[in-house]
Amino acid sequence: MMSATSKPANTTKAKSPTESDLAPLLRHFVGIDLIIETKQGRTFRGRLREADAYMNLVLSRTTTRQSEVNQVVGAGSDGTQFDLVHIRGPTIRYIVFGAKVDITGVVKAGRDRERAAGDKYKRGIRKARK
Repeated sequence: MMSATSKPANTTKAKSPTESDLAPLLRHFVGIDLIIETKQGRTFRGRLREADAYMNLVLSRTTTRQSEVNQVVGAGSDGTQFDLVHIRGPTIRYIVFGAKVDITGVVKAGRDRERAAGDKYKRGIRKARK
């Protein structure tokens, strides 16, 4: 018989959104080549230039390709190149990082940079108050 005061066995701590979501982490990958596939079947290959909290991405030096399944005759040729492409976050199906990208290393370095910038900013505020 279970008593009314028993607690569930699951004691794992839930991750905060900043630790578990991809969108806030993407800003650390600026300058890295990515392959993005959208829900419409279009593939974009380019260098990440910007990313925001809604997973909207801006790619530079981008090449596009339409998947064979969704390709329509006369809808444009494969391999179209653009200087800049904006991709809305809700339309993204997959993000593929290069095989040589150290994902954990890039994220750790990005967080260290943000922490150092925050510490530098705090030190500047303390000096200004004196």
